[in-house]
Amino acid sequence: MALVSVVIANWNGVRHIRRCLDAVFDQTWAEIEVVVVDNGSTDGSKEIIRRNYPQARLIENPANRGFGVAYNQAIRAAHGPYLLALNADVFLDREFVRLAVVGMERDPGIGTVAGRIYQDGTQDLMNAGVYLRKRLSLVNSANVDQEEFVFASNGAAPFHRRAMLEDVKVFDEYFDESYFAYQEDIDLAWRAQLRGWRCLYVPEATAHHVGSASVDGKVRLIDKPPFFQRHVLKNRYMTLTKNCSPGLFLSLFPSLLLTELLTWPYFLLRRPLRVPYLALAIVDYLRLLPLTLRKRRLIQGRRRVNDRYIRQFFKGF
Repeated sequence: MALVSVVIANWNGVRHIRRCLDAVFDQTWAEIEVVVVDNGSTDGSKEIIRRNYPQARLIENPANRGFGVAYNQAIRAAHGPYLLALNADVFLDREFVRLAVVGMERDPGIGTVAGRIYQDGTQDLMNAGVYLRKRLSLVNSANVDQEEFVFASNGAAPFHRRAMLEDVKVFDEYFDESYFAYQEDIDLAWRAQLRGWRCLYVPEATAHHVGSASVDGKVRLIDKPPFFQRHVLKNRYMTLTKNCSPGLFLSLFPSLLLTELLTWPYFLLRRPLRVPYLALAIVDYLRLLPLTLRKRRLIQGRRRVNDRYIRQFFKGF
């Protein structure tokens, strides 16, 4: 029986961390280890973990170092050939890990298994296997009840093969630590697809997700705190720069341009005082551009698939 490493980044997750960990330790799959990286929580959640879950390994950062840093720390500290990168506001159904392992072991070319994620407290679907819109946002597969190969897993509970993570890491980073938060899941999935790793959607593997719990449930970009809005915009540009070929970019350009022409005026009308601050996303992008281009050269130099293969994962505007 393969060891599954459940890795969790916690930041002020006191409202959900007990239920999250209880669900992990209640899995029917017996071989599980848990590594939690706490990103400088001040709400008592790390004390809850330390006191009530001694079987979990707790790594404590003195401050919030970001999503990517925390998950990279946890992955390096874990030992299993399979890793579930779990958000602290996700609650697994008891069979999730077992079904994910069964899906993964069908084919050594599968790098990620995606489950079916419901809105917490309901049976409303949040995420199935996901594809990319041409404007570079995620969209659920239309085949929510059928197993299929998709672009990526929902970022709240992707089940990864360690061999895939080792294969696609760049400068010893599995998740790009320049992102801090948001869209690092799209970047990782795109890198995996470029290397030929596949993502299998297994609808029987189910879980429930609160969604954006660290920002009080503010799912829409317009509603998030400006600090995180800035990272979303910056990360969008970095993801394209690293992973998109010139030919694919040209085919996506009309949709990407229209998105930009709609996004900035929308912010100007709805959140005008934030626009100067959000413009710093472009400054951040330019500051990181030399490093981003170095990463791009490595990623594009190691790709194994052509643009036609990647285009199949884009569904609509």
